[in-house]
Amino acid sequence: MADPVNLAAGAGALAPGAGAMMSAMSAFNKSMGAETMSEVTRSADRMVASAKSGGFQVTKEAADPIIKVLDNFIERIGGMRFDLRVFDQAPSLGGHDYGKRVALHMQEAASGEGSARSAVLSLLTVLEKSREALLRASNQYDEQEESARDVFRGMGE
Repeated sequence: MADPVNLAAGAGALAPGAGAMMSAMSAFNKSMGAETMSEVTRSADRMVASAKSGGFQVTKEAADPIIKVLDNFIERIGGMRFDLRVFDQAPSLGGHDYGKRVALHMQEAASGEGSARSAVLSLLTVLEKSREALLRASNQYDEQEESARDVFRGMGE
């Protein structure tokens, strides 16, 4: 069976601007594909392992501004998670077979492996691991964990 998006593109059936969206998605996939994000995540894992073993250290004063930026992005991506739920359902493109196939393809492109959603969630993981590595490298990790424990202890009382 032919790919519905390729069929539509070949027939000129995509709505105005859809071609640009497809081009952007293709470029995004090439620059931030699943392989690239996997390698970035592995690098973050190696950075955490290095910090745990004392492989690199950084002063608290140097780490804090970077950690603050990472926290900001982690919070912003966390807020986007709700908005990304829109991709949990295929768009309504009619009850006919072609509309259903295109809708399914669009949903898979938006949420599947290599999608922008997947890349954003992978980026969140990388940011969290990078934050952990900096906290460990600046010897603040234990302080942060103890502070979090205190908060949870206070909630249980």
